[in-house]
Amino acid sequence: MPGSALVHGGRITAMKKLFIIILLIGCCGVGSGCQTTLFRKKHEPPVKVKTDTPMGLLEHAGLLQKMGDYLPAVAKYREVMVCSQDPLEIDLAKIGAAECLLKEKKYPAALVALEPLPLDISTETDTKKLVLAGEILLRQRRYAEAKAYLEIAMNSLDLETLLNRSKSEEMPGLENWIPAAAANLGCAYLKNDEPEHALVMYQFAAHLYRARGDRIQSQKSQRIHDDLAMVIQQYAPYKPVPVVKEIHAGRM
Repeated sequence: MPGSALVHGGRITAMKKLFIIILLIGCCGVGSGCQTTLFRKKHEPPVKVKTDTPMGLLEHAGLLQKMGDYLPAVAKYREVMVCSQDPLEIDLAKIGAAECLLKEKKYPAALVALEPLPLDISTETDTKKLVLAGEILLRQRRYAEAKAYLEIAMNSLDLETLLNRSKSEEMPGLENWIPAAAANLGCAYLKNDEPEHALVMYQFAAHLYRARGDRIQSQKSQRIHDDLAMVIQQYAPYKPVPVVKEIHAGRM
């Protein structure tokens, strides 16, 4: 993993700005889908074999994933990676395969499926790959690497606009991975002994979940924030170690 090569300083300007805003507002193999050449008897006329397109394979894999058939879905996603020449399709297949392997608790394989991980984000799929890698690393208890990837992913978003919109209006079209990434980064901060930063991210996640209409996840994030704030106040100036042990990694 290239986690050790990540540069933490200089990449978190947007994160620091978000902290200040929130605190001021209210906180303290090749498969069957490819064209194949078949062995035929001599003098036998060639037979045209109808095959799925890569996009057809991608849709099939997504359907299998929704049905909970994760390992067959992974096989189809891998066919897309081999057959397709479209970078977007390949990235979507990597994300889908990693999500399925994560469901199967095959964490090393899920991380490999996402490689190579981008350090300079240019597309939304780059952001999604880093968010997913962050959750996988959290589950592997590789907390420093998880924090680094999640910070890069969150810094690629317009955090100030997201915060302002989430406080003033509903955002039903907001994708679930965005508030989940904020909650996961809060967890990563706790696991890296940074409870004050975790406090801000859980509050941010609560706002985003609420704007999306997910009341259950919003209440969970808000409850963690409130409990953490109370413990920080009680233990100050010491770090709230008892709280860290109760927070589980990965909230996608």
